[in-house]
Amino acid sequence: MMRRPRGAHRDIAMTAPTTAPTTANTQEQGLHIATLLLRPVIRLLVREGVGLNELVELAKRVYIEQAVHQLDDEGRRITDAALSTLTGVHRKDVKRIGTEAPVAPTERRRKSLMEAVMALWSGDARFIDERGAPRPLERRSTAREADQATFEDLIEEVTKGVPPKALLDAWLQQGAVRVDEDGHVRWGTPERAAGEGLQSMMRSARIAADRMQAAWERQQRDDAGHYLFSVRGGQLLDEDVSRLHGLVRRWGRRFSDRLNREVTLAQARGRRAGGTLRYSFGLQSYAEPGESDTVGEPRLDDGKARRAAIAAPT
Repeated sequence: MMRRPRGAHRDIAMTAPTTAPTTANTQEQGLHIATLLLRPVIRLLVREGVGLNELVELAKRVYIEQAVHQLDDEGRRITDAALSTLTGVHRKDVKRIGTEAPVAPTERRRKSLMEAVMALWSGDARFIDERGAPRPLERRSTAREADQATFEDLIEEVTKGVPPKALLDAWLQQGAVRVDEDGHVRWGTPERAAGEGLQSMMRSARIAADRMQAAWERQQRDDAGHYLFSVRGGQLLDEDVSRLHGLVRRWGRRFSDRLNREVTLAQARGRRAGGTLRYSFGLQSYAEPGESDTVGEPRLDDGKARRAAIAAPT
């Protein structure tokens, strides 16, 4: 039988279920949400050779994991039969999964060298500028007495096993970093580095998961304290999409750099005071060919549309 988590109630009659009753319509909406999220995920899995059987096994484990949380939250007794009924997973699989280790959290994965370097470059006060952006770095300091930390210092902070110059040459070739006219090393396109494609997808998945969790918690309680904003549009022209991308690139970078600096300072205070909370912020600007996803929503004239787009928290 599934191991009962600490604090779980034993008597199913003690507390009535608190979740809203499901209907055919809510189930259909739930499946639509799953479809939207699964398409890019399965595209990645197909490319990486992950078969359906492996995904089905993972889905069973996550179903059981989340069903345990729901039963516990509702004060209901957690049994193999209850979990099987709630999830549709066969009871023998429920029993087997209950004896195995839980799904490993993504935070425990090992960071790549590139990810560790970029995290330090963007999140350590020694390597960011006054706006919070990754600072252009001198390649090295022969006297080791430079006024500011160098690219060599950055690499040696992360690893002593790779020569900074060899790493710089490789990353320059891949476009992960670049050297400006003053000879300073600048942040380029890190996801172009060898082996970094999946790391970039992992970071995007983490942000997407955090957004869905924030939306879920806001639905469950009014004081969740999370903030979600979105703007959508359809039937746009190429030139308008290019202009929108430009706005996000300009203002999004400025805001992200400022927020990054605040988070960096907050992390330093948290380490000294024993902080335990994790924070995330994500921003994307995306366009694709296709029908508008605002079908059924009221059409607005230009003046009203501008005001509606600005004030569209979700």
